[in-house]
Amino acid sequence: MESFESQETDRDLQETPSRKEKLEIRPWISLLVASSSIFLMTLDLGLTAVSLPEIRADFEESKTQIINWGATSYLVAMTSLLLLFGRLADRYGRRKLFLIGLSITTMAVSLAAVTPNPEVFLIARTFQGAGIAILVPTALAMVLGDIPQKHQGAAVGLWGSIGATAGVLGPISSGLLIEVFGWRATFALLGILGVIALVAGIRVLNESYLPEVPENLDVTSVFSGIISIGSVTLILLQGNDWGWLSKKIILFLLLGLIATYIFWISCKRSRNPLLDIELFNNHKYRQATIAAGFHQLAFFAFFFSSPILLSEVWGWSPMKTGFAVAPAMLLAILVQTPFGILADRFGYRKLILYGGFVPSLGIAWWLIFVDFEQSYLSAFLPGLLVVSLGSAMVGITTTGVALTVVDPQKLGIANAMHQVTRRLGTTMGVALAVGLSSGSNVLKILENVKVLWWIVAFMYAAGSLFVWKSDVE
Repeated sequence: MESFESQETDRDLQETPSRKEKLEIRPWISLLVASSSIFLMTLDLGLTAVSLPEIRADFEESKTQIINWGATSYLVAMTSLLLLFGRLADRYGRRKLFLIGLSITTMAVSLAAVTPNPEVFLIARTFQGAGIAILVPTALAMVLGDIPQKHQGAAVGLWGSIGATAGVLGPISSGLLIEVFGWRATFALLGILGVIALVAGIRVLNESYLPEVPENLDVTSVFSGIISIGSVTLILLQGNDWGWLSKKIILFLLLGLIATYIFWISCKRSRNPLLDIELFNNHKYRQATIAAGFHQLAFFAFFFSSPILLSEVWGWSPMKTGFAVAPAMLLAILVQTPFGILADRFGYRKLILYGGFVPSLGIAWWLIFVDFEQSYLSAFLPGLLVVSLGSAMVGITTTGVALTVVDPQKLGIANAMHQVTRRLGTTMGVALAVGLSSGSNVLKILENVKVLWWIVAFMYAAGSLFVWKSDVE
């Protein structure tokens, strides 16, 4: 009997390490599944950017404007609904909302793949934006709390690397798919990947939520928040087409200002607002979120100015331009996880500071050496890599700070507000690049692009100044 008990004890001791190992590995598997959200979102950006001209050509020329509104409606829906779904995820369960968002996204891209007309395409893209709005604030918040705090920087870095991988694969895979099967295959690919992620999510992901949140949200803050963010996003997206001083822009500006005021007052006075204002009493969260907005604006203004220079000034083809800027994303894939590990070891503050000022060196290189002469290896590539290095350094660290200094039970709404700031920064950066990079001739375009680069350098530095004397560690 004693021998039998001894054997059972020995067996338990032998099984304990494997059980412990499974417990340690499971959160990382969940992280990979949750990362499908950023992978699908980033992959979609690359696929759509390349396939949009083919989509326009496939339908009547008179319906082109409807196709263009498909891109706009996607971004407006995604940005304006982030806060709402982040709050709902904290209350009803992040896993539940994540799977709902993944289902909506998968059905929307599948509908886009078989769309019979531009009107259906517009509807599909709008629902896809809503689905992504559910995924973005819930995914990382859902799994980050299960990862030990000492490894959370590495986790955010891995998250960023997966997104950067999709950034590289998007333009390349879309070109191949369109050439062989047509533009519908790009959305079919997203649908297949969505189904795989959905099955994996059902099997792997654990539920997390905030049971103390009352069920009934303040309706005024919900609607005013959606109108406020939606108006700002629409202004930034349509400003160049409508004219920045047009009646439409002024109307939406007034609407946005009024909605923002109502939103802020209702959030301060309501017992259960859409946005918990106390989040901004957390200095580290506030500083990291503001810094992220500045850096996101700077990065996308820089990133969109690069193809404009290569195609409009140097006269390169779209394929050649795509391969020319690909090293930026490849470098991001390689360095984001190591930067996350460094953040765990040395703290976030130094990486945010250096990450803000390093890109300014790359921009300075471009301002000095980039001209009409097509010097890719000696003039363009060094600056591109330096800017990409600094951007990767600061991108994952600002998100890491924002999500590791707040109450774990409020991760959904905290991540949602952080992502709203980043998405608005992205939209502003794209609008700035498009608006300032135009010109009547090549000389004027180059002059405008260089003015844009000065602004980019300033924005990178400004973002880092928010943590210069802060208590961010």
